[in-house]
Amino acid sequence: MTGSALVAVIVPLLAGAVVWFTPDRMAGPVAFGALAIGGAGALALAIPVLLGDPVRAVDGLVALDALGAFVLLLTVVVTAIAAAGSPAYLAHEAALRPRDRARYWALLLWFVGGLLIIPLFDNLGLVWVAIEATTIVSALLVGFARTPAAIEAAWKYLILGSVGIGFALLGTLLAYASSIQLLGETSDALTWTRLMAVAPGLDPGLVRLAFVFALVGYGTKTGLAPFHTWLPDAHSQAPSPVSALLSGATLTVSLYALARFHLVAIGALGPAFSSTLLVVFGVLSLAVALPFIVAQGDIKRLLAYSSIEHMGLGAMALGFGGPIALAGLVLHLLAHALTKASLFIAGGGLVEHGRSRRIARLSGSLTLSPVDGRAFLGGALLLSGLPPSALFVSEIAILFGGFSVGWGVPAAIAAVLLALTVAGFLFHVGRMSFGAPRIRTKGPRIRAVGRPAPWRAVVLGAPLVAVMALGVWTPEPVATAIARVVAVLGGTGV
Repeated sequence: MTGSALVAVIVPLLAGAVVWFTPDRMAGPVAFGALAIGGAGALALAIPVLLGDPVRAVDGLVALDALGAFVLLLTVVVTAIAAAGSPAYLAHEAALRPRDRARYWALLLWFVGGLLIIPLFDNLGLVWVAIEATTIVSALLVGFARTPAAIEAAWKYLILGSVGIGFALLGTLLAYASSIQLLGETSDALTWTRLMAVAPGLDPGLVRLAFVFALVGYGTKTGLAPFHTWLPDAHSQAPSPVSALLSGATLTVSLYALARFHLVAIGALGPAFSSTLLVVFGVLSLAVALPFIVAQGDIKRLLAYSSIEHMGLGAMALGFGGPIALAGLVLHLLAHALTKASLFIAGGGLVEHGRSRRIARLSGSLTLSPVDGRAFLGGALLLSGLPPSALFVSEIAILFGGFSVGWGVPAAIAAVLLALTVAGFLFHVGRMSFGAPRIRTKGPRIRAVGRPAPWRAVVLGAPLVAVMALGVWTPEPVATAIARVVAVLGGTGV
């Protein structure tokens, strides 16, 4: 395991330093090679754990259970989609300067390396350090275009993200203060496995405060309302592949960190306290996202507010608990990451082709750019939870799971909010896909992709096909992996 862990993390981080000084024409191939090697190392770690037993290495510093392996696998898959979509973005970004391509790939490698290391740590303090590092690197990617709007979004993301992570640090310190009363000043006082083992003896007051601060801190990074205000700006201004990583991987990794605190809080306080807060903020996120989706005019902000909605539903599922809702949560995070990553890449292609992010100006997208337009329409239908989408299955499981464990009222409210959100979301998608194409008389016609259409179709279509397949059939290995992740989220697996 140690070798695979080093390959998964060290290769992207070191390659980023090399790529920074590599000529632009060579930066992409070197980065692809490093991402392939790092991804292979991560898969070699994640898949055996998902189908087998947890593993530990480096004197317990690195530990991987089914939940961490799931997040690791998800990060690798979203990274592959974002990397495959990056050449097209770089080919059509008009504001690039010399050395910008190399810097883009270097920052992307550092970003991915930071994301991959988070689920490997058993220590909540080191998890915090890694998430803070990804915040800094990803802020540089958000402002990569260097337009006034992009720079403003990057600063907003950096400031709000750092403030949020500061609250998470307070939560981590409070968890440490509670644990040292039992364990003393030992090196494993912040390891998650150790905290779970001694959770019943932790100081209840400190644990309550720790979870509240963690909820504010990691809830900010997850995009939960009312801590979400950075997310629409960052997603709308970042390069589309970076938006795919932010939505598909970063939000999931942040929810993962929050889930670790939630499980410790359950062990110390019982489920009522942390579960109630998660459900309340989940419902609030759905309610806040709804009007902004209905009244939205920007394609990337539309997808950003959709991420807030889906992370809110994920927080609710985590709060509901129970095997049905938790199984729905795992499937939901997987399907959302695949679908949203494809949608951001397809949406970026439409923006490049139409030279605008305004939905009204992208009318007739099926004609404007058939590959991107069809992928966007198909992905939007899947994201909305229409059968045979896996998101339909996951949302039904979450809502019915909530009803089955006594959370009927918030589950019913969520069902109504989801229905209204789907109507507003699909209204914009239908207007964009089937509306009359706008006639453009200025500027050259821009190809939406930098590679042949068949390759583009595979990159965009494969994740969507996987989401459809999971909506009608769950292969035995996938079912086993989901069950193992649910066991960890339910507090019965380590």
